[in-house]
Amino acid sequence: MTDSARACLARLREMDTALEHMERELPDDVRSIGAAARKRVAVCVSRLTVDGAQPEELSDALHDVSQMMDALTARLLFVQWDPLQSRLKS
Repeated sequence: MTDSARACLARLREMDTALEHMERELPDDVRSIGAAARKRVAVCVSRLTVDGAQPEELSDALHDVSQMMDALTARLLFVQWDPLQSRLKS
């Protein structure tokens, strides 16, 4: 695996971890977007590690996931946080 592929794989894992943490706090109306983003990340990981895709081939998919993450983050910022209902772990 090339250095750029390793860097891409590391970024994909970071994205998946961020989405996993975000998923716990997502309002019901956008949970499906979070799940779809995680599925796209998993597909990219598979293409990179199993199919041998080059990082450049994943540019469009990574851009889409980034946009989804931006939208989810924005949505989280507009939801009132209730610490009693929070599912985040310390």
